Amino acid sequence: MNGPSELEYVSAYLNRQDVMSSIHINGKKSQWKDFTESVHNAFQAFNSKPSIDLLPDILGQIPILLYNGEYDLVCNHWAAENMLDNMTWNRESGFDLGNGKVAPIYAWIVDGESAGYIRYARNLTYILFYNAGHMVPYDQARRSQAMLYQFIQLNLSYPNNQIGTNRKSNYAISIVFTVIVSIIVFIGAIWLYILKQQSTTYSPFKIINDEFVAFEDDVLV
Repeated sequence: MNGPSELEYVSAYLNRQDVMSSIHINGKKSQWKDFTESVHNAFQAFNSKPSIDLLPDILGQIPILLYNGEYDLVCNHWAAENMLDNMTWNRESGFDLGNGKVAPIYAWIVDGESAGYIRYARNLTYILFYNAGHMVPYDQARRSQAMLYQFIQLNLSYPNNQIGTNRKSNYAISIVFTVIVSIIVFIGAIWLYILKQQSTTYSPFKIINDEFVAFEDDVLV
């Protein structure tokens, strides 16, 4: 997968003299680049612990979501999956569920389409994105949003998760609710009309000269 094509315009903008002047950069000495080796090396922590040593303790306290793009060659998913298969957390190794059972791999569905696959075990959720490279949110913006939404709702541990059906379900529920209310109102109106007719036709009371009189056995009382 190619990198963002917009970087060309970002570079042109940030290297404009007026822009560099406004952020107090001397354009003669330095210019903006999307990647420089010196900055990259400055951010490397050579003495830090690897993720495989840090993740188990964190997973004992909070849920974690890991994801990869299938075409990511910088952080390829084969290496990530191999690390997870050999990592021990919450008293089990890899995606082993105990009793000889292994966490299944489910199709991950977004807006009715196969977006990748998903796996869950003991606080850890792993998603592989189809048709995405190193910059997953750039390659698959809608699906990345769906993933984040699911994770916030803590709804990633269920099979065949599907984003987009919630809106359809809510719409269907609202239609059914509206129809039911309309039927109740219609029946209520008919019932009130019948009661009104009955009170006019069958009431033992009639008004004569603005006074209530009663009829008993066809005799005016």
